[in-house]
Order: sequence, then C-alpha cells, then structure tokens
Amino acid sequence: MSKSVGIVSEYNPFHSGHRYQIDFLKENGYEEIIVAMSGSRVQRGSLALLNKHTRAKMALENGVSLVAEIPYPFSSMSAEGYAMAGMQTLKALGVDAICFGSESGNGEMLKQIAAFLLTEEYENSLKKYLEQNLPFPAAREKAIFEKFGFNRNMATASNDILAVEYIKACIKLNWQPEIIALKRKGAAYNRTKEKDGFASASGIRKMINEYRFDSALTFIPQESIKTFEQAIDRGSYFSADVRWEKAVLFKLRQFSREKFETIPDCNSELAGSFEKAAAISNSFEMLFDNLPTKRYTRARLNRIILAAFLDIKDDMPKDIQYIRLLGFDHKGEQYLKEISKTCPLPVSHSVKILSEKSEECRKIAAAESRACDAQATFCKFSGEPRQDFINRLVKL
Repeated sequence: MSKSVGIVSEYNPFHSGHRYQIDFLKENGYEEIIVAMSGSRVQRGSLALLNKHTRAKMALENGVSLVAEIPYPFSSMSAEGYAMAGMQTLKALGVDAICFGSESGNGEMLKQIAAFLLTEEYENSLKKYLEQNLPFPAAREKAIFEKFGFNRNMATASNDILAVEYIKACIKLNWQPEIIALKRKGAAYNRTKEKDGFASASGIRKMINEYRFDSALTFIPQESIKTFEQAIDRGSYFSADVRWEKAVLFKLRQFSREKFETIPDCNSELAGSFEKAAAISNSFEMLFDNLPTKRYTRARLNRIILAAFLDIKDDMPKDIQYIRLLGFDHKGEQYLKEISKTCPLPVSHSVKILSEKSEECRKIAAAESRACDAQATFCKFSGEPRQDFINRLVKL
C-alpha cells in the first residue's frame, strides 16, 4: 500500500535543499508527496519572489505529486497561525505523515516541547516573562529553556520553531500523522551565504536582487532551470525596489491610528507608532528606525505593513475554508480522485468557484487575489492583473 506524506513550504524559490527533502522521502517509500504551499504572500510578511503557479510547477518538476495553496492571510500569520493552516490543509488532504526540515532533527524532543506549550505550566511561565516586558519570542524561549534546560538553539532555530508549531497544531486537531523531522543541511533558513553546496531561499533571493543570476542558478535543481530562467528573463519576479517602497509609504500615510487598529496583528501601541512613523519616514529604513523594533519582531511589523497596503482587516476567518489546487502530476491526480471523496472542505483549482462557496470563502479568496495582483504589479517588469483568475492549473 502506498504511503503519502505532506510538506508545508513556501518554495520561495524552490531550491536544491527542497529537492533533497523530496529525494529523501521517495527513498523511504513515500510515493505521494502532497505540499501545502504559501500563495502570493509568505510568512515573514513579504510578497513571494515568483508567482505561485511557477513555484508549484518547479515543485512538480522535482517529484512533488500535488500542490495546494495556503492562501493569504494564513500564509502570512505568525508561526502558530501559519502552522495551523498548513496542518488543516494536509489533514483535509488525508496524508499519512508530515515531514519538515529541522535544525536539530530531534523529533522526540520537538514533540515534548509542543506538548509543553499546551500546558498551564507553560502559560504561567510565559506570563512571568511577558510581565518583564520581554517580546513574545524571547519570553517563549525562556519558558522553554527553563523547562528543558537544553541548548538554546532548540528554542530559537527557525525551522525547529515551525516544527514545534506543526506538531502542536496536530495535537489541537486531534490528528496523529507520522512525524518525520529531517535534519536540515547546508545554509540556515535566514542566512544569505551558501554552505555545503546548499543555499537558503533568503540567499537565493539576495542573489536575484543583486542580479547575480548565474550564482542563483547553481542552487536550482536541473529539472527546473528552464522554468526559473524563463521567469527571470521575463522579469516575472517580485522586486522590492524604490517603486514598491514609495507605494507602500504613500499607502501607510493615509492611515490614521484608528485605521491601523483594524489591521491584523496591530494593537493600540503599534497603531500609534505606525501613524507617527509613516508621517515622518521617507524610506523603509527610516520607517523601521521610528518603530519599536526592540519590542516587536521585524516579521510582525512586515505583516502589518503588507496588510495595511492590501487593505486587509482583522475580520478574516480563523480557519482554512477550502482547498485551492495549484497543480499536480499523474500520481497527484489519482490521489486527488480518491481523497476528494472524503475531503471535508471544498476542492477546486478555480478561485471563482471557491469564492462562491460561502462569505468566508469569498473573504479569503479576495485577500489572496489582492496579494496576487500586488505580486504581479511589483515584479521587475509589471505583470498582468487578475492572474489568480487567469493562470491555469499546472499539470505535469
């Protein structure tokens, strides 16, 4: 009997480290590899480098069976919200196992941490550190370290943090898939330099922004070189250049404190800070200099900025409402035929069809489509509008 495995990823962009994970899973007998992939906006509060259908195609070219979208706003939530959306999607798609990259590779310890984070003991410890005016990530880290006393990297490494949240989401969903913690190889998640023949997605994006295209190509699997080159040659990649900076600053200056308070993740203190900072800042560098970056993470501030730019309010559904298909190969198509009989959520490749299922579906589809338009508009060479409705399902 074939085994299916789920991966939550951004593939921003797809690179050799992602191929390593897929090869590992295939070597260990997982025939159907199902991916829940961020749509046009990614978890750290930025627009994706390449459009989602191109990223889905690259994944399929390298052995993935089926790619479903994690739509905005879920794709840009905190680690906890992002992980929950990913697990809700993979659970609905009926996978037998989940696999994630991990700095530690210690699945059992990650399970212990996840279980601890759902206890009253953790809540009390967290509250103690938050009352010392520590930012949430630092307070969380101290609570974990106090409980387990292990190397602090287990509480601070980017992939391990997400891994813990994936497992915690499974517990909340009363779902027990097999857990596969694959030790990460090469460059760390947010490091821009390559290591051991691997580069992080951050490093590859930096190469693209510096026009070092040949360097970036060395970290793209051979099967996707053509797809990647075509996107770069067309200028179909998001460019956080001066056009983007000026457009965002202009938008932020239109917001009052009261309007900022309607944005997800933006409390009263941050709303006041954003109103003042936007009025006196002429660049992103100045903007962040005028924001309380010691108390709030850069990722959270980025999420607020992009939500404001896209006019997203804090009234979005809290749970995944549908399964939007981006692409599949022959195995993925067969898998879909079977799982669609029991999937508890509407399934389609059409954003129009899904948006008509309910008011909550409409809100999510509209938010993702807005992010998709922004990603296309601020590509190096501006792309066509309404790509969410135009781009077709990728079939390999």
